[in-house]
Amino acid sequence: MHEFDLITALLADEPPLPDWVRTGPGDDAAVLCPASGSEWVLSTDTLVEGRHFPAGMPPDLLGWRALAVNLSDLAAMGAKPSGFLVALVAPALDERWCRGFSAGLRAAAGDSGARLVGGNLARGPLAVTVTVTGTVPAGTALLRSGARPGDVLFVSGRIGAAVAALRELEAGPEVLAGLTLATVPEALRAYLLPQARIGLGLRLRGRASACIDVSDGLLADLGHICEASAVAAEVELEAVPIAPGVAAETALSGGDDYELLFTLPEATDAEPLRADDVPLQRIGRIVSGTGLRLLDAEGRDVAIGARGWSHFQ
Repeated sequence: MHEFDLITALLADEPPLPDWVRTGPGDDAAVLCPASGSEWVLSTDTLVEGRHFPAGMPPDLLGWRALAVNLSDLAAMGAKPSGFLVALVAPALDERWCRGFSAGLRAAAGDSGARLVGGNLARGPLAVTVTVTGTVPAGTALLRSGARPGDVLFVSGRIGAAVAALRELEAGPEVLAGLTLATVPEALRAYLLPQARIGLGLRLRGRASACIDVSDGLLADLGHICEASAVAAEVELEAVPIAPGVAAETALSGGDDYELLFTLPEATDAEPLRADDVPLQRIGRIVSGTGLRLLDAEGRDVAIGARGWSHFQ
């Protein structure tokens, strides 16, 4: 198919654009109109076949994952999603693949407000780059740099289910064949259908002192908060909500969880944050100093091995 026929296929089922999009797909660039008193929040991420997702991943699952992991960054900033751009590189494309991919994007966007406003196609090894935009009331974006000694450390959901699913996929990649958004087994959902915690991120605005999404591993991402905030952290191993059947060290360093890891001032009531059936668990606290301590039930130090994912180690 011709490039522009493929673009037409990608956009075929898109609903009309909202008023805040002055110019969407089809021009040299998108033109967006933020509400008065708002600030833009932008993030971008690239997923490369064989590195960030298994070869042979069905297009609807790839579309979901490519957008969801970017929406997770907006959630961690407390931003409401608005537009997103998709740069798709592929060795070959047809109309069926494009429609499946765009269906996955729309499903991941759900009712978050995220809308496709533009992108690009190119030929090459399969890779997807998504750039997301979101908005926050001026001055309210959640940052990594606000944690202070005495703050309490929380995490949403469960940790480790995604890395366990990825290892299952690596051991038997044939399981991907024929999967769709509707038929992903429960054991693989954490990796194939990550959930961006948009609602929780919005509720954290004005309450959390710092926040990050768990993409590289809980310990690695907590380290980013500590470094940005110039503080240290103590994590109670027994309190971490580790997925069943996953070793603690694997869960703490595995990554791809896309849960929110955040700090609350000690006197902050966490109850208003509990909604959407997303469990929240207190797992430790912020203290003065530098570095991380992992503690057992008796408060003794537990050795920390691998902390998380890095592209360039």
